[in-house]
Amino acid sequence: MRHETTLPNNPTIGSLADVRKRTSLLVVSLIVALGVAVIGGWTLSKDPTDNYSLSQSVGSIALNKLSEGTMLASAMVQDVNDNLVSTELWLGEPLVINFWFSTCEPCRREFPVLVAADEQFDQVRLIGVNLNDSSAVAEKFMQTYGATFDTFFDRDGNFTSAMGVATAPVTLLVDAGGVVRRQLTGEITAAVLNQAITDIFPA
Repeated sequence: MRHETTLPNNPTIGSLADVRKRTSLLVVSLIVALGVAVIGGWTLSKDPTDNYSLSQSVGSIALNKLSEGTMLASAMVQDVNDNLVSTELWLGEPLVINFWFSTCEPCRREFPVLVAADEQFDQVRLIGVNLNDSSAVAEKFMQTYGATFDTFFDRDGNFTSAMGVATAPVTLLVDAGGVVRRQLTGEITAAVLNQAITDIFPA
């Protein structure tokens, strides 16, 4: 008599193809779940009140605080002979104040613009505020460009910090009463500076 052997019907036993299929589905499910978690976490962590804006001036730098409408800070700076001078002594006439130093590339590029404006506009006084050069280095730099306007040195950084300047160059247009009327952050062109002076301090 012929006997037939029947394997038990065990649902846990499947073909190799079934195992691979289930493994693939598991991997895909894990990837999808991970993606959802990451996107969801980013969405929840993002503050909806965040609002970052950059100045539209040429070469603007977002780290500088906007000082328009504020008073020029009262601080002590030094002249080329290391004499202490109060910034309050600058008041009484319209000012164009430029923060610079000699190894700052944007400062170097815009310096001829400042020299030309100083020669062109008699209704304003142009003042340089040097951030970290020695008097000798600053004077040599200015002679190279034919600059004759006064430059002062903020060696302790008090004036610069008080005006919210974090990086150079920055140019401030200040009226005779000491109010900052315009702030030009970053490298400026002749067109930008000349238009600002004409708008704020018409001859």
